[in-house]
Amino acid sequence: MSEPWFLGYLEGKHWLTNVDYNIDTIFKVLQAAKELKEMYHKGVRKVNWLDGKTLYLLFYNKSLRTRNSFQTGIYQLGGQGIYIAADQVYRPTLPEDMVPYQTEAIRDVSRVLSRYGSGIAIRIYGDAAKWIIGRGHKIIQEFAKWASIPVLNMEDDIYHPFQALADAQAALEALGWPKDLRGKKFVVSYAYSGGLKPLAVPQSVALIAAMLGADVYIAHPPGFELLDDVLAKVKQYTEHWGSEFKVVHDMDEAFEGATFVYPKAWSPKGFFPPFNNVVDKEGAKAYQAKFKDWIVTMERLEKAGKPFYMHCGPADRGQEVTDEVLDSYEKSLYFEEAENRLHVQKAVMAMVMGSKK
Repeated sequence: MSEPWFLGYLEGKHWLTNVDYNIDTIFKVLQAAKELKEMYHKGVRKVNWLDGKTLYLLFYNKSLRTRNSFQTGIYQLGGQGIYIAADQVYRPTLPEDMVPYQTEAIRDVSRVLSRYGSGIAIRIYGDAAKWIIGRGHKIIQEFAKWASIPVLNMEDDIYHPFQALADAQAALEALGWPKDLRGKKFVVSYAYSGGLKPLAVPQSVALIAAMLGADVYIAHPPGFELLDDVLAKVKQYTEHWGSEFKVVHDMDEAFEGATFVYPKAWSPKGFFPPFNNVVDKEGAKAYQAKFKDWIVTMERLEKAGKPFYMHCGPADRGQEVTDEVLDSYEKSLYFEEAENRLHVQKAVMAMVMGSKK
């Protein structure tokens, strides 16, 4: 099979956030993912574009979709993925957190793996990042600083770029691949969960919806505000397109007339450093418990006009969303988004780890 136009398109580049790239590049990634998905569904499950290339998959957190889509994707491109659990090696860490014979400096780990392979992918947030908001992203940036091969962000405490790319692909597919999402209302909403979750998904989804030209509505109860610099970026992208950007505090108000709704739990930042002096997990959970009515039901979707339902997964059934919605709502993109993780990640891996001949 001949080499595609996108192989080596961004050779040697890191992929830490989608906003590191311009809107045109994001659309090129999505076009590559579209072509890869078409190949996949025609039965082409293996190519040799990354023959001999190794991607190290360093997980500080557990995963179903992320691990398996990356490991499957690199294999389908002709390379191999090697899984590394952070607690099964001397834990790669920042200089201020070094413990003799228990940790290893990220600057050393990054340079060692750069001698062996062709890419390093990292996932870190929550407990693994001490619930200090921004620390997970700082760790991934430290890997990128010292690596001489591409570093990929498989989710940190601020960004989840590949999930957002998969969501963007699902949204465009649902509409028959329009040029962009101008004129479409895209709602990123809080939904209740009893668990603690990072800001990464809602922030990355709001950003990519804005990058694609949608009217972006962010809905949440008071106290669940996203980071100021992320909101500023969303505003910047919507202004670029001449689209709307609003923050509201009522789920039903936000859902009304929406094309897409993306209700997803995240934890209120005010209970965690640097927005609080201590990590207050119990306080955060107690505050979240006040908003159990922020749940997606069939009735709520029907009242809103039957928008497309989206969620990164895994969704907390009975808290974020009802079983009925996940199992039988005809406009759910839940499993399409999960599949698209494979295709967008293959697109980026081919672009940054591949070489043009």
